[in-house]
Amino acid sequence: MYYIDPFNYQMSSLLSFTTWSKPVTCAPDEVALFDPPANQTCGEYLATYQQGMGVGTNLLNPSANVHCRTCQYTTGGDYLKSLNLAEEHFGWRNAGLVVFVLGIYRLVFLMMNLRTKATKKAEN
Repeated sequence: MYYIDPFNYQMSSLLSFTTWSKPVTCAPDEVALFDPPANQTCGEYLATYQQGMGVGTNLLNPSANVHCRTCQYTTGGDYLKSLNLAEEHFGWRNAGLVVFVLGIYRLVFLMMNLRTKATKKAEN
């Protein structure tokens, strides 16, 4: 049902247009806290992770030696990638799909309406 629901495409296009490039600011209770190994800063400890899998994470205090604070997302695009919107242009694709589907719905409604009126006239 996920892929055939036009409301999914409408909402994903709206989200893509409004939140893709917006910066994300985490609330204090949303921040992950941990301590790096001895003699390493938070930035040194997470450097390889942030270049690979954690490319969207936001390290809030890279020079600290204790209590590293990370936020899960840096921009709205990082969040939208978790919602199956891999690129910003997917918003335009999804908006086009919504317009196409609504046009088909309108065409079917119009054809059914014209067919029903023609049938009623033929019966009289």
